[in-house]
Amino acid sequence: MTTLTVGQCLTSFNNEYVVSAVNLADDKISYTILGLNAPTSAPLLETSLRFYRVIDKTLSLDELRARRQVVQNVTDQREARLQAQEAARIAANEQESNNPDNAGLLTTDAESNTTNLAAKNIRILLKKHFPGVKFSVRKRDYTCINVSWTDGPTRDAVEAIVDKFQEGSFNGMEDIYEYNHSTFNRVYGGVQYLFCSRDVSDELIAESIDLLRQKYGETTIPADVTLGAYKSGALSGRGHDCFTYGLASEIRTNALKVDKSKC
Repeated sequence: MTTLTVGQCLTSFNNEYVVSAVNLADDKISYTILGLNAPTSAPLLETSLRFYRVIDKTLSLDELRARRQVVQNVTDQREARLQAQEAARIAANEQESNNPDNAGLLTTDAESNTTNLAAKNIRILLKKHFPGVKFSVRKRDYTCINVSWTDGPTRDAVEAIVDKFQEGSFNGMEDIYEYNHSTFNRVYGGVQYLFCSRDVSDELIAESIDLLRQKYGETTIPADVTLGAYKSGALSGRGHDCFTYGLASEIRTNALKVDKSKC
């Protein structure tokens, strides 16, 4: 196999390259080649020469020096950008870690699995903001966390606390998941999908009936509208003249609006 020389040019897949250096290590020859179509530098093993074709073109020493300088300038600029991005990332992480709103949360130093970390931190925040309310925080798999509870705060109130752990959203038009790449998720964990589900007790259903009766009067919510009637399904066909989805649906919808976190 013929050894290439410095300055000799090659082509591969419609791209041109020039040999910048010939290297010998462990009795094996390799080359450093520079891109002529784009300012790139890459190693080339002699065994990979079959993918390249020598062309009738040779750069002079001055031309080769100039090309090396162009490639080096681009490499230096790329390295500077990467260093600046890393410095910005570190600064953003430190700022997020020092945010008093995040006091007490675990970081990736304590738990490397970001989904597990998110679940742990969700429990910490819910306990902090809604003391006394029992929440179930379960990881369905590495992409999904389900948060559920009975009575307590409204769903909107809980989502306002935990939504920041969701890493992005699904783009149905392009059938892809789009990440937010937030600093918070890098530091405190995150998950692709986060679902909150609030259930209501019999006591809250009964309270909802009383609240609706106070609001609309006994003509709309008569005395036979009771918890027992609701649970038996006797109300499912009633109230469509007053409520879009019927009386039973209105009772549950109204119950879900009641904040019981302070009770």
